[in-house]
Amino acid sequence: MEYNFLELGGLLLFVAMAGIIASRLKFSIVPIIIIMGLLLPPNGITPYSPAESTLDAVDFLGRLGVLFLLFSLGLEFSVKKLIASAGTLVKSGMIYLAINATAAVIFTLLLGWGLAEILLAVGIIIISSSAIVAKTLVDLKRTANPETEVILGLMLFQDIFMAAYLPIVSAIAISRGGRTSELILSVAFAFIVIIAFVFISLRTTRVLESVFSIASEETFLLVVLALLIFMAGASEALNISEAIGALILGLIMAETSQRNRIVHLVVPFRDFFGAAFFFGFALKISLASLQGAVLAAAAAVGLTVAGSVVYGFMMAKPAGLSKRGALNLGLTITARGEFSIVLANLGAAAGLSPVLESFSALYVVLLAVLGPLLSRWSDPIYQALAPQLGWRSEARKNKGGKINRA
Repeated sequence: MEYNFLELGGLLLFVAMAGIIASRLKFSIVPIIIIMGLLLPPNGITPYSPAESTLDAVDFLGRLGVLFLLFSLGLEFSVKKLIASAGTLVKSGMIYLAINATAAVIFTLLLGWGLAEILLAVGIIIISSSAIVAKTLVDLKRTANPETEVILGLMLFQDIFMAAYLPIVSAIAISRGGRTSELILSVAFAFIVIIAFVFISLRTTRVLESVFSIASEETFLLVVLALLIFMAGASEALNISEAIGALILGLIMAETSQRNRIVHLVVPFRDFFGAAFFFGFALKISLASLQGAVLAAAAAVGLTVAGSVVYGFMMAKPAGLSKRGALNLGLTITARGEFSIVLANLGAAAGLSPVLESFSALYVVLLAVLGPLLSRWSDPIYQALAPQLGWRSEARKNKGGKINRA
């Protein structure tokens, strides 16, 4: 198949333009890329419609984006460190799931969706965007705030949850709505493969260290990229989602001393191909198809914001947070992005209801924009709510220099 590089380059210029706009606005790039993609064909503000082969090329770049996103996710945590901090993570994460997953299940049941759609929609609704949340904390200079430790712990828990949840939904995508027994076998097989690879990685760290003791940065990068593509292909050959292979490789490499070196080399690839992933997703969506999902997406956004704020206040006492900190916590974690779209794509691959893809696109766009804005406006929101709810003023220094908190 021949690709039209002029058309492909033209589409990528729109991605670059979205990056420039995001940089100037000091805003997350994800919602701007999605909006840019929604305004192009088939919705058409441009005088041309790209050839099918060009769109296929963007789609392939997006598939690579999923691999790098999941590979980076695996690199984020060490299995040994997770075991050591499991108690705190599980407690915080289970409170979050008890609130938000329960609400999401009830909400999707009320919509009358099927079991497979509900399973995917729950994941789409409850998983925050680690990328957007992290950028928001840095942009607002809140990395030293007391609530930030809770936020980062929750992001880590969600990443772990996603690692366990993804084999389930990918099994649905692979089985394409097959019989229950086939689905159970697919899920079980996926988990067995992950556990086997993680076990092997824990037992073969020394071997991996010797294999990756490569002085040349060029050769080292070639080895890492080759392994990433190979693991994705091997997973696909085993009838498991290619994303699972990338995740497994990330988990394995996180156990080696080369982790930081890999992260340094891989981040530019993750950012570029990740941008192509969001853009390619948006190019597939017709604005007309979003109309049927407006009410459901708007209701889900309200549910997400409410559930996140409730979680923030429930964590206030255990984490020693003020009411201002609890509100900051709840509003900051509302952003949705990369993993919600990964799940939506799996739903499309499974041939599930088309409304799920439209719902997820609109839901992600709304919260990818609204999440950082709510975080930015958290102080004015607090000041407006404090008198109404009888909260005492916070962060006022007394004569001794100490800070009074409600």
